[in-house]
Amino acid sequence: MKQKLFLAAMAAIAMTSCSNDETLEINTGTRQAIDFRTAMATRAAETTIATLDSFYVTAFNENIIDLPYFKDLKFKKEGSFFVSEDKYYYPGDGTDLTFYAYAPSATGLGTDSIEIDNTNKNLTLKDFSPADSIPDQVDFITANATGNKNNEKESVHLIFEHRLSQIEIQAIQQDNKVYNFEIKGVRIAQAISKGNFDFKNEEWTLSTDITDKTNYKYEFDKAIPMTEQTILMDECGGAMLIPQQLTAWDVVNDKDNRSKGAYISLLLRITTKDGALVYPFKEDAKAKGESEENKTYAWAAIPVGTKWEAGKKYVYILNFANGAGYVDPEEDSVHKGKPILDGEVKFDVEVTDWESHDYTGNMENGEITEDLDETDTEDPWGGE
Repeated sequence: MKQKLFLAAMAAIAMTSCSNDETLEINTGTRQAIDFRTAMATRAAETTIATLDSFYVTAFNENIIDLPYFKDLKFKKEGSFFVSEDKYYYPGDGTDLTFYAYAPSATGLGTDSIEIDNTNKNLTLKDFSPADSIPDQVDFITANATGNKNNEKESVHLIFEHRLSQIEIQAIQQDNKVYNFEIKGVRIAQAISKGNFDFKNEEWTLSTDITDKTNYKYEFDKAIPMTEQTILMDECGGAMLIPQQLTAWDVVNDKDNRSKGAYISLLLRITTKDGALVYPFKEDAKAKGESEENKTYAWAAIPVGTKWEAGKKYVYILNFANGAGYVDPEEDSVHKGKPILDGEVKFDVEVTDWESHDYTGNMENGEITEDLDETDTEDPWGGE
């Protein structure tokens, strides 16, 4: 989802630096400090203006080599504007400022490291890893822009973009009249978990260490009976993961998955319509000291080799009409990689751009309007 922010550049300041001495020329007139004006719609775990209470900005002056103009400056929402506690102004000599805006903070992203490159006027988010628990994952958005004192009357556009991939998993049971499926959790397994994000070039560099592949999990409080179409991640809004090319688990030649191939897994209990346990396999349940009557579950895996791109949402629709996948390679079972039913799970993948709304903020009279195309009829303010 591309979302448009507006930077109201209504002030000027001149800052120069010479060795250890710093000279500030402050415009003490009636002009206002740099602030941001925003308006967006929102839903689920995605970051949009309705859920965004603050963001952070680092700015570079093209004439200052060894220091940023300001760094990690927090802008908080006040009405229709985002303002900072410490006020900064545009240089009075017309020098360009380069802005890098992002949300949440580095700490909110689970890392304390945003590296500043003063020479190249760039930022790098270092060693980012999404939370292992899918409900704890956060959306990561950034925007780049330049501006100078000529933008005092014309706003500078900040276009925020999602830098992660959103993953949603659904399950369908088409024409399967023989089995009952109960789902207790989902797992996205063996995805690369660590990377660096280059703000200037808007690209990821991923870890090549196989030990940096991990599993992302979401277990439900209550089991969900599978119906003709079951949405499994409605409450958490989907996973937010680093964009990457997945390498699918080779279930034929690598049943133990020593090469750490990627797959999606569901925590399942399968019974016949008469209640007989089909999965977990009875011998595995007995080996764990569990009886057939207990509500036991086991993971069922489906290899995936999708390429995830930033800003895209991937909806995996798993079809259990003729199969139930394979015994998860991390299950405590002698049957790793064995088909659970006689037939494979087939799936379709839908790829969509995140929903987009463009808003225009009139800085003079405070009016905000939405630029709707002919197919967009949603009221961003929640009205009828």
